[in-house]
Amino acid sequence: MDVSIIMPSFNRYSQLLLSLYALEKQTFDLSKMEVILIDDGSTDHTPHLKDYQPHYKFKYIRNSENLGLAASRNKGIKEAKGEIIIILDSEMIIDPEYVKNNYRHHLKEENTVVIGGGVGVKLYSHLFPELNSSQIKDLKVLAKKSKKVRARLKQVMKGEKLQPFTRKINDPIPLLGKKDIANFRSLAPYTVQKKLTKNILKGLGDRLETSPIAWMACLGNISLRRDLIIKTGGYDQNFTQWGEEDREFAYRLYKAGAKFKVDPKLKRYHQEHPVSRNKKKKWWKNIVYFQQKHPTLDVCIRSLKFIKKFDYVFVEKILNENTLLLGEFPGKYTDFQDSIISMLQEIIKLKARKKSTKNLLVKTGIEADNIRMERIMLQRSELESLKNYSHLIELFDLLVAH
Repeated sequence: MDVSIIMPSFNRYSQLLLSLYALEKQTFDLSKMEVILIDDGSTDHTPHLKDYQPHYKFKYIRNSENLGLAASRNKGIKEAKGEIIIILDSEMIIDPEYVKNNYRHHLKEENTVVIGGGVGVKLYSHLFPELNSSQIKDLKVLAKKSKKVRARLKQVMKGEKLQPFTRKINDPIPLLGKKDIANFRSLAPYTVQKKLTKNILKGLGDRLETSPIAWMACLGNISLRRDLIIKTGGYDQNFTQWGEEDREFAYRLYKAGAKFKVDPKLKRYHQEHPVSRNKKKKWWKNIVYFQQKHPTLDVCIRSLKFIKKFDYVFVEKILNENTLLLGEFPGKYTDFQDSIISMLQEIIKLKARKKSTKNLLVKTGIEADNIRMERIMLQRSELESLKNYSHLIELFDLLVAH
């Protein structure tokens, strides 16, 4: 077995079927590819897939309870026979070249993590009763633009209006089927580009692969060698709620020396589904844990996005200066550096509690310690005089003034 595809899933049966159909259309040799589905305690029809018999090797594993993505992925990785591991979300529909394009990177590059290029694309493959107003709006726009989508919706809804129809259905209703999945290009009319104001792939462009923040671009769907996963210890199973388990894993891969490769040929569509009402609350909890586990500037600097327009180039310059500082003056300016990290961590703690992020020096307790405060300001003045750390100084001043 050359490639193992790990797919955790919780209550995504209808969408998962389409994702599995897309895997049957891969141009990669299916006899050298296995798919491991981890049913994370689903309460829908997902258990029916234990009898699924595609042309590739398929293994169904069921968790007795919902364990989360991190634990489910680790379980799948443990069962995998392939040297190359592809982590794939259960609602992803991939193009026929996806596995082959991932695999070719790992033939010569042993320490590489491959990620897709470009911003994400949303695919509306089903109607759900819980679709929010933004998703309803997307569907209306698609129907207006495409006769194909308009006809399909008319066929499904039998002349009813979109929003009232979705509010009265009980189960997902498919807009797309197995025949549609057979032609990846034909799915385009059902897709909407995700609106990302500042995407890391656009923010850094060609420099991303050599950037100290490349790991931030790793969201869910990646490929890498099995020995690299073993070296890093896999996913942290303390992430039981939604979000951040993938970025934290990517950060440890980066610290272990992994190189990140962006491939724009890796095309995939994310099937839209209802958004959990508690999703953001779970994410806040996980990002607080992430920063507590790794109290470093390169992790905590992501807090900037909540008080300032996040500029990836600015962040990259800050981290490069911090690396230079640690190399030139190890242990000399720790009060200054620690104060920045403390303020960045405080931003996330405050945001998680829906509190104001103003007066960070006061809320961290730094200002109350006169001796410490004096040391910090003295170190700031010394660094400013060296002229090589202007972006670090700018960051500190920004946090103090906020």
